Formats: sequence, structure tokens, C-alpha cells
Amino acid sequence: MSLTGIAAILALLGIPVSVLVARWQMRTALAQAEAGHRTALAQAEANHRAAMEVAEASHRNALEITEANCRNALAVAREPVKAERDRWMFEARRAEYRYFQVAVDQLRRALLNGVDRGDLWGLYYEVHDSIHRVAEVGPEEVTDAARVLLHHCYNMPWAWPASAEQRRDRWETTVSPLRMELDEAIHRAISGQETPRQGQRQPQAD
Repeated sequence: MSLTGIAAILALLGIPVSVLVARWQMRTALAQAEAGHRTALAQAEANHRAAMEVAEASHRNALEITEANCRNALAVAREPVKAERDRWMFEARRAEYRYFQVAVDQLRRALLNGVDRGDLWGLYYEVHDSIHRVAEVGPEEVTDAARVLLHHCYNMPWAWPASAEQRRDRWETTVSPLRMELDEAIHRAISGQETPRQGQRQPQAD
């Protein structure tokens, strides 16, 4: 139907054409306003999401920086503690290794000088007891070498030859190589730590 026909029908019904035009214009304005509102909402939601993403990224970065700073602070705080522990361990190992070596030297001298067997047993147990202190400070390599040495010393008071010369030869061929291995293990254990001061020497066999 043409616009002329629609206008004629409206005239018959007593409705002015201007009223129809006004309603069309109002509907168009409402549709445009609704579309603008939807566009504004979508833009606002997009802006909100972007702002949230930026805020979350900033928060993560701040947490990472804080965690890194905490780790660095803890590492710095631990350094003096670790240095003190290393120094204590160095001194403890050095003392226990020397004590063990002295006990072995006393047993050697007594054996070669023909000391009474009862006294030899007492010296043997001195070596035996010192191994427990060596084991407390470690490392395992030194403890194992000391135990092998102790095992070869076990039957000395009873099974070794009566002749001093024979006993010396037996010591040199049986025990001295083991002492050399022990000395090498001790050297590795001591040199593996930072020396607290200059001029220190690791224990050596006679």
C-alpha cells in the first residue's frame, strides 16, 4: 500500500499523519538509544576486563619482586650462619682427625717398643673409641678409611710377631699404606672447605 492510501485510511479513522510520523521517529530514536547503550556497556566491560588484567599482572609482578627480595634477604642472612657452621665443621674435623692419628701413633710406638699386651689392648680401644668421634664429623670417606685401618689393628696385641724388627716390617707393609689412604681422604675432606685462617696444616702420619 502506498503512503497516499495509508494517509487516506488514517484520515478516515481520524488519526493525523503527524502522529504516525512522530511515533516512527520515537521508535527510531529508542532503537538508536538502545544500540548506543549496548555499545557503551560492551565498551565499559572491555575496559573493565583490560583494567583487571593490568591490575592482576601488576599484582603478580609485585609478588614476584617481593618473593625475590625475600629470597635474597634470606640468602644474605644465611651466609654468616653457613660461614660459621663451615668454620666449626673445619675445626671439629681437624681436631677429631688429629686425635685419631695420635691414638694410632701411640699404638704403633707401643707395638714396636714391645709394650705389655694388656697396655696394647688399652691403646687399641683408644683408637676404637676415637673412630666414633670421627664418624660424627665425617665425611663417610674418612670414616670408612679409619675403620679399615682399625680392622687391621685389631689382632695386633696377640697375633703380631714377637721380634721388634718383624713387627716394624709388618706395620710398614700392612698398616702404613692404609694410613696413607687415610691421610689422602683427610686432605680431601679438609681442602674441600674454606680454611678459616692461613697457615693451618692437616694431620699427618709420622
